[in-house]
Amino acid sequence: MSSKQLNFYITPEEHEKINEFIHKKGALILLNQNISSDDKIELQSEIPKNDVFQIFLSNNEFVKKVKINTTGNNHIKYFGIDESYLLEFDLGGFYPYDRNILHRGRFYYVKSFWNEEDVLEKKSNDFTLWCDDFIKDFRKEFLKRFSKEKTFFYSDSAIKWIEDNNASETGGGLSWKINL
Repeated sequence: MSSKQLNFYITPEEHEKINEFIHKKGALILLNQNISSDDKIELQSEIPKNDVFQIFLSNNEFVKKVKINTTGNNHIKYFGIDESYLLEFDLGGFYPYDRNILHRGRFYYVKSFWNEEDVLEKKSNDFTLWCDDFIKDFRKEFLKRFSKEKTFFYSDSAIKWIEDNNASETGGGLSWKINL
């Protein structure tokens, strides 16, 4: 299996501009929560404002190649990220139960995977180029390096929150926490 990811920190302050960016790029927003019992996908018009921390992006061409899986006993539907032509977007940011921690976000997609016949299946070059271009343009538009930490990328609002709150990196780069 081959995959690619970009780790970063953003805050909900960026969501409106990110929604504009997503629309400008012609991307579609999908949620695991919006898969119907008959495997129909209800598209979102924007990043949800409440309690959603992961969305998936695709376009009109690639959305036809989305694989839906179902859990065994409770029949919960979810996207099979390995087989699907989806760009996973973990929003990071703040969880409702604790506004003192800024969580890391990421983009992630799978380039190739082992199929059911145990054969390595490569996704199309068009898909990988679309994902790479989306990530590159997102990084250029919203992210930069932060002088206190050089591994990940940060939005201006994330840097401001870290500095204003004298936050410290925790969890091996998974989050920043306010020093109380």
